[in-house]
Amino acid sequence: MSNGYVKNVFLAIADISGYTQFMVSKDIEIKHSQYIISQLIESIIQQIKIPLQISKLEGDAVFLYATTNNSQYTYAEIRKEVGEKLLRFFSAFHDKLHEIKKTHECACGACSNLDALKLKIVVHCGEAFFYQINQFNELSGKDVILIHRLLKNSVPEEEYILMTDAAYSDIKFPVRIKVREGIENYEHLGKVKTVTYCYQPS
Repeated sequence: MSNGYVKNVFLAIADISGYTQFMVSKDIEIKHSQYIISQLIESIIQQIKIPLQISKLEGDAVFLYATTNNSQYTYAEIRKEVGEKLLRFFSAFHDKLHEIKKTHECACGACSNLDALKLKIVVHCGEAFFYQINQFNELSGKDVILIHRLLKNSVPEEEYILMTDAAYSDIKFPVRIKVREGIENYEHLGKVKTVTYCYQPS
């Protein structure tokens, strides 16, 4: 593929968990449910700025990346920006959820089940192959496959950042966070060392 190139990247997926159950529950008002999900996705998108970029929206999730060899930012700046934004996604998500609760006094299934919606984030650092199909920029490669596999994991908590060991060692968080180490095992990819930060709403 002549128009492709490989770059070192931070890869992340911010995923609204509980989405499927929320959308297919009985008595759900489809217009309200889609509005709510759209608003929550938008709250995350608003926090994303270069060097972080959106690869694509995947239904209930935002797939994003930051190239580590960015000419506009030093690697130290990129590490810091990624760490700050990962934590900021949670506060933005919950601020929007609280706003929706306050402004939508509705008894429909969607508006009555807002507490079922949670945010989980998975992060990996590696390589991605960038290429173009028509007007769309696509990312592929082993590390892109891994970041998507990480969405299916053994973390029991509802809201968290699950990072590969490679990602955690490269991210600079603005505050000290409490984490625990773990291992996920995926067919064809093997064992993956992970570090998990569990979000606790204030």
